[in-house]
Amino acid sequence: MQLTVIALRRQKRTLATKTIIEVLLAYFAIALVVLSCGYLFPQGGEQVSAVPVVVSIALLLPFYILYRSYLGTTELSKEIEPRDNGTVLFWILILFMLAMSVRIPSVLLFNAPYEKTPLVLLTILTMLVIEKTDISAFGFTTRRFGKSLLYGLLFFLVLNLLNVVILYGLTYVVTGQMAFQSYNVIPFVSVMPFMTLCVGLSEEGLFRGYMQTHLEKLYSPGIAILIQATLFGVWHFVWDLSPLDPFGMVEYVVATFFIGLLFGYFYNKTRSLTPLVFAHGLWNSVAQGTIENPAAFNALGTAPLLIQILVFILPYVVSVLLTIFFVKYFVKRVDSS
Repeated sequence: MQLTVIALRRQKRTLATKTIIEVLLAYFAIALVVLSCGYLFPQGGEQVSAVPVVVSIALLLPFYILYRSYLGTTELSKEIEPRDNGTVLFWILILFMLAMSVRIPSVLLFNAPYEKTPLVLLTILTMLVIEKTDISAFGFTTRRFGKSLLYGLLFFLVLNLLNVVILYGLTYVVTGQMAFQSYNVIPFVSVMPFMTLCVGLSEEGLFRGYMQTHLEKLYSPGIAILIQATLFGVWHFVWDLSPLDPFGMVEYVVATFFIGLLFGYFYNKTRSLTPLVFAHGLWNSVAQGTIENPAAFNALGTAPLLIQILVFILPYVVSVLLTIFFVKYFVKRVDSS
C-alpha cells in the first residue's frame, strides 16, 4: 500500500514537471517567433516596423481558440488553491524573471516591448494548465462589459487626462503660451489595439491578476498591492538601460511604482481586469497623437525653479487625490448590482 502511494506521488510529480516544461517551451517558442519578426523587420518605415506588432496581435487569436477548446475538455477550479507564502512568492518571482528574460533582450535589441504576447500566454497557461484554475478567479472576466469599460474610461480620465489638462493650463498661466498644439488621431488608432490587447492584457494579467490575487490570499490588501506595485516599478527599469541613465531609471521606476499602487487599489475594488486593461491601453495610446508646442515648455524652463516644480508636481498631486476619492467612493465590484 505504501509503495503504491509513493508511486502515485512520483507519477504526480512527473506529470507536474512535464506540464511546466511544456508551458515553458510554448512561452519561449512564441517569444522566438515575435523576436524573430523584430529582427527580420526592424523599425524603419512605418509599415515594416508594424510587422512584429501585427504578429503579436494575430497570435492571440489561435491562443484564444486553443483556450476555448481547453475549457471544454478540462475541469477547472473556480477558486484559487490555498498555498503557503513561500510557494506563492516563489512562483511570483519565477514568472517575473521569466518575463524579464524576454523583456530585457527585446528592449535592448529592438527598443520595443515585444514580450507582451508571450507573457499573455505564460500568465494564462500558468493559471489554467499548471494551477488548474479558471482565469475568472484572477479577474479575467467580461461580466458587465459596458460597466467595465465605463469604469476604465473614468479611471483614465481622472488619473491621466486630468493631469495633462492641469499641466497644460498651468503652463499657459506661467508662460502665456499654449502647450497643446493639435492632435493626430492616426497614431492613437494605430497603436491602441497593441497597447490594449497585448500590453494591457499582459501587464494587468501578471501584476494585478496573478500576483495581487495570489498575494491577497496571504496578506492584507495593502501589502498585496505594495508588493505587486514594487515589482511593477522594477519592471520598467529596462527602458533606461541603453544608453544607461541612472537618474531616468530611478524616476521611471518610482513613477510606475505609484501608478501600480493606484491600479492595484482600483483592481481591489472592481475585482475585474477589464477596466484596467482598457485604461492601460488608453494610457499608452492617447498620448501618441498629442502634438505639443515646444516653445511653451522652453519658456517654462526660464521660469523660477519653484514655479517649474509646482507646474509639474501639482497636476500629479491633484489627479492622484481625485483618483483615490473616485475609486474609494464611486467604484464597486464590477459584478455587483
